[in-house]
Amino acid sequence: MPGNKVMVVEDELEIRNLLKLYLNKKGYHVVLAEDGNEALRLFEYEQPDLIILDILLPQLNGYQVCQELRKYSNVPILFISCKKDSEDIIQGLHLGGDDYITKPFDPNVLVARVEAKLRRAPIFRRTSTFQETPKKDVLTCGNLEINLSNYQVLVDGNPIPLSAKEFQLLFFLAQHPDQVFTSEDLYKKIWGYDCAGDVRTVMTHVSNIRKKIKSSHSNKEFIKNIRGIGYKFDGE
Repeated sequence: MPGNKVMVVEDELEIRNLLKLYLNKKGYHVVLAEDGNEALRLFEYEQPDLIILDILLPQLNGYQVCQELRKYSNVPILFISCKKDSEDIIQGLHLGGDDYITKPFDPNVLVARVEAKLRRAPIFRRTSTFQETPKKDVLTCGNLEINLSNYQVLVDGNPIPLSAKEFQLLFFLAQHPDQVFTSEDLYKKIWGYDCAGDVRTVMTHVSNIRKKIKSSHSNKEFIKNIRGIGYKFDGE
């Protein structure tokens, strides 16, 4: 959303300045970093609302920066990279990235993705069926607890670290128990734009969530794969 702060972490001066120009035109405040160490230092001071993160960076690379940030923050992270192999994309998503766009890219498309991500976050804060229940900020299903007030997920009473998109995806599915959604549906609902072939983003995020919320005391799968169709949250 205009007025939000976006950090661009990119070692190529031309790309940094290009992204700053396009984001400034849309009303965003832009913070620039040219290597991984600088990104981590600036993050503590600037507290950006979203990070555009290149992978091939001097010192700490983008993967390492993402891993470090995910220890204490669920800030949305959009990877940009010339690395186009599926393995590279999946690795970025597994490490906690929320999306991935390859170079060369259309700056207008990238800005649209930034807008979509920042637009979706307030929606998940406002539209909550939890607020219609006595325990209005908490949804409990068996040993799984989703707390909307502090964006915390507990399994067996233990906190589970989820990225912003992982939390939003789990929250959305939990809001619609036993309703089946295709990967395309989920991509559009959570990421805010048409899928355009990026169903692997959804698949990777679902896989991440399943691993993180799996309990050592229960074999229950909260997110079930409906073969050939999509996914649903098992609310029973």
